[in-house]
Formats: sequence, structure tokens, C-alpha cells
Amino acid sequence: MHTLVWHVVRRRQLPDGAGRTGDDGVEGPARHSRRVLILSASMGAGHDGAARELAARLEAAGHDAEVRDFLDSGPLRVGTALKSGYQFELRHVPSAYDATYRFWHRVPWLCPVVAWLVCVLTRRRVLRWIRERRADVVVSTYPLATLCLGRLRQLGRLQLPAVNFITDFGVHPLWVHRGIDLNLAVHEGPAMMAHHRTGRPAVACGPAVGDRFDPSRPGRPTRAEARSWLGLGDADRAVLVVAGSWGVGDIEDTIRAVAGGGRYVPVVVCGRDEKLQRRVADLASRSGWKAVVLGWTDRMPDLMAAVDALVENAGGLTSFEAMRAGLPVVSFNPIAGHGRDNTAAMAAAGVSMLAADPASLAAALERVTVAGAGRDAQIAAASAMFRADAAVLALDAPAVAPPTAHAAARLVTRVAVATAGLAAIVWTGLTAGVGAAAAAGAGVAHPQASAGPVAYVGVRLSAGELFDPAIVGTVARMHASVVVDQTTAQADPAAIRTLVADGVSVADGGAGARYDAQGNLERPAPWSRAHGDVAARTALQQLTGQPVTVFAPGRRITAFDLYDCRGAHLSVVVPDSVLRAGDVDQAVTPQSFKARGIYYLSGLDATPAGMASLLAQVNGALQQSGLQAAPLAELR
Repeated sequence: MHTLVWHVVRRRQLPDGAGRTGDDGVEGPARHSRRVLILSASMGAGHDGAARELAARLEAAGHDAEVRDFLDSGPLRVGTALKSGYQFELRHVPSAYDATYRFWHRVPWLCPVVAWLVCVLTRRRVLRWIRERRADVVVSTYPLATLCLGRLRQLGRLQLPAVNFITDFGVHPLWVHRGIDLNLAVHEGPAMMAHHRTGRPAVACGPAVGDRFDPSRPGRPTRAEARSWLGLGDADRAVLVVAGSWGVGDIEDTIRAVAGGGRYVPVVVCGRDEKLQRRVADLASRSGWKAVVLGWTDRMPDLMAAVDALVENAGGLTSFEAMRAGLPVVSFNPIAGHGRDNTAAMAAAGVSMLAADPASLAAALERVTVAGAGRDAQIAAASAMFRADAAVLALDAPAVAPPTAHAAARLVTRVAVATAGLAAIVWTGLTAGVGAAAAAGAGVAHPQASAGPVAYVGVRLSAGELFDPAIVGTVARMHASVVVDQTTAQADPAAIRTLVADGVSVADGGAGARYDAQGNLERPAPWSRAHGDVAARTALQQLTGQPVTVFAPGRRITAFDLYDCRGAHLSVVVPDSVLRAGDVDQAVTPQSFKARGIYYLSGLDATPAGMASLLAQVNGALQQSGLQAAPLAELR
């Protein structure tokens, strides 16, 4: 039986005069200093952060460590394409990413298919890196690199110990492989899961976080010094809000939940997303909130010394840095896929809190931003995670012969690869492919050939903006359509009926946000979302007493949308341009509009004043360009 969790680690050393043989058959000289190749990936900062910390610890101990980006191991820049697609999904179609992420939980028996494909694409370069480094141990901090190394070990192509450092709390089926010699995990929960799925040794060593986050480190600024740098007062309850290096997630909603009550001062780190930084700064300025808004910074230890809690959305590297710094962590609005799994697992382990809505977030912050038993217990549980040195454990990884892949298994794997590849092509065509075609005008509503100098305008209003008579009056005078979802309409039916009485055309904006019994935002599958969005038309017709003939969702269209809309005789509208109220980067000029163009004005995540300003700009620009606004219902 393999040991699941090692609490005592014994250091293995090579005997004098002994040598090691790599997969290239070349025997190296005996030495206490060892060579370690670490495979990471530039998918955000988490994988690279762990890899760099392992390399720094190894080199400090006198070993030779090198970090390589696994995304560079494939042909034809496939790694760059994978990274770009992943980032695009997280930002623009998180539901698609979440569906893909959940798919492998439902069919884990297909994971060997991915391992086979990844290994085929990357093995030559990975084996060359290992030969060039004359490595003694290979460590992965990225799932696809783990799959490659595990399969190489299983095929007998790699004779070195392969170590998998799992940087997530939630262990996805693609994070582990039966060929890996040792799994290192940040907590006992993921260690047990890795052992359960592979039958291979697993160790709960804790996150790989640098000493600069240690609150007892000499030279670290005091709380007063760090607060002075940020302009915080002694009485301010400061909350650090992070969005990862890519600035992903509903950060503006999080800021509203933190700062809206006036009790907390948000210190926001927007990563490398400069547009997000400008939007957040503008939101804080317009709302009159005291806030500190930063972009990418290397002074995270100083920030953590200054604040009272961290609010995050992914359960990633910054969470672990906060835990090392003795800062309590609260998760809110987790991002799709791994973000939801990580934050739930962290909360279940007692090392963080997970807030389902703004009220829960306020309650969690009230608990952890002041001294007390709740705050102390959470900090103690998080601190207990840092129990062993992952670098030492990697060096001591036992070379345990993995089960070999038989010919029959290889045949089944190849058949499964073909099936999975076909399924992936079909899925991509139904979602991203149809969305691109719809954006180009396929299968959606178009202006009439006889249309004069008009621009078709749909205005998406929030519940607060529906109450503003100036906004409603402007929309009515423009002869634009109001795009409203079922949730917003049912929250205030009187406002919708007033719109209709003023002669405003109403378009179907979908079902709107829905929450489950626990208060978590529901993220339905694309086919369920399409059905719900189209079915919302019936509720809108009952409220308005007039036919609703247009569906304008404000998101990428899929084949499921087109199918359901065709059955309901509902026209699908895809705008030529989307203008968002409060977007400081946009310039609304007469040149922004063209005859027979389709435009979507979004007031979501904006104040009524911001929406009124956008409407005034658009109305003026249309008049200067000699165009009149027309409702979306006139499209065919």
C-alpha cells in the first residue's frame, strides 16, 4: 500500500560513486547537488508563482533548477492558442468554460484520451528539455504537463521520478495521472483526492509561498507604514480585493458589495487589465467611495500588511499568500470552473469563508476584520497548511514503477481520442462557430432593404434605470427599444407597463440572473439557458400586453439559441456595436453610427446618471449624422 500523507520526510541521498541514468541512457556523475526541471505554464500567475518559488528554494539549497513554460512544448504555437482561448472564455463566455470543466468530471474515463493527445503533441520537446538539463527529477505545476509526464512514465520513455505539484484546492480529473511518482498538494483534502484517483503517493505539504509574505520577516513594513503608503486612516477597515493577474471576474459587483455600505475601504488590485483599473477607479469616483485602485504590483506583502481581510474569486496564489501573511480570506463571486471548486473546497476546509451574496459577504467581513475567535480560528487553520517544504519533498520523490499501458488499452485510447475529437469539433461548431457566424449575419435579423436613414437601437436598462423618468422619456422620444430580462421585469411590472403606455417597444433580454436555494448564481448549460431565455418572451408578453418579437441577449449566440428562437418565431438580434454606460474608453461621435446599423446600449453596472449621459450622447450623434433611431422590432 502507498503512503497517502507523509508527516515525516526522510532525505534520500545518492551513495558516493553512484550515478543516475536519464531517459537518454547517459549516466551522469554522482553529486549531492541535483538538477531539477520544473514545467509550468503562463496561464495566469498561479502555476508560474509556485514554479518560481520551488526553483528559488532549490537553488538556495545548492541545487540546479530551471523553469520551462509547458505551453512552448507543442507545435505550431498551439500553446499560445490554448492560452488565448482560455483567457477569452474566462472573460467573455465563462459558461462555456464551466461546461467544459464540468464535462471531465462526468466522463473521467476519457481523461486518458487527453493525456495521449497532449503527450503526442509535446513529448519530443519535453524529452529534449530533460536531456539538455540532464535532470534528476522533473516537477510539474500545470495539469497538462502532469499528463505528459505521467504518460511518458507509463510508457517507459521517462526513467526519472516525476512529481506533480497540485496548486489548486479542487482536484480536477485532468490534474492527476497514474504514471506520476509523487503528488504534492496544498492541503490534505486535495492530497486524499489525488491518491484516491491514482492510487499513487500523495503528500499534503502546503502551498509554495515565498518568505517575503511571512509576517515575522525582518524588514517587512509595519501596519502603520503600509497604511500611510496607501493613504488609509487608523480607523479604516481596509479590504484587499484581487482579480488575479488577468483581472477576471465580476470585480465591479464585488466592489459595490464591499464599499456600498460605507463600512469598508476597498483596496483593489486589477492585475494587468488597465481597462478594468480605469473602470473601477471611475466607479469609485462616481459613487463617492473611498478606495485605493492599483494595477499590477509587486508590493503585495505591503498591501497585506495594511489591510484587514482579502476578498478574492478563484482560490489561487494570492489566497495562499494571504494565508501565509496571516490575513483572513473571503471568497465572493467565484469565477467559473476551477474558481468555484477551489473556493468551495477552501471554505469546507475552514481556511477561508465563501459568501454567496452581498449580505453574506458583509457578515463574513464583519467576522474576520475584527479580532475574535472566528478570525483567529480561520487564520490558525490556514497557517497549519504550511507544514513541509515542497522542494525537499520533490527531491526525495521515490521512483515507483507505474503500471504500463498495454496494447489493448492503447487501441481503446486511440478510438476514444477520435470520438472525443469529433465531439469537440461538433461542440465548437454549435457554440463558438455559430456565434462567429451569427456575428457575421448568418441566421439573425437584418434591416429591411427599404429602410431609410435609420439606426436600430436597443437600450438595456437596469431596475434602477427603469425608475428614472428622464431615461425612460429619452428612450421613448428616440423611438428605441428597451431590452429587458424576465427577472428585472417581474421585479417591477408597473415600470414595464409604463414603458408600453409611453409607446416604447420591448425586446426580450433573456431570463436574467437566477439563484439557487443557497443563493449561488445559477450557470445553466447552453441549451438550458437558450430555452429559458426564449421562454422569457411569454412572461414579457403577459406583462406588457403586446407581442414581443425580438430576442436581444447581449451575449454570443449559440446554435441552441437559433433553434429555440426559430421554433418560437422570435427574431435574433446581434448588434454591430455595443456601447456601455460609464465606459471611459469609448468616444460617441457621429462617425460611430451608420445607416441601417444595429446598436446596443447597455446600462447594466452603471448609474442612472451614467446611462442618461450615454443616451444624450447617442441621441446627439444620431442627429448630427442625419439618422433617426428605430426600434429593434422593425428588423426582419
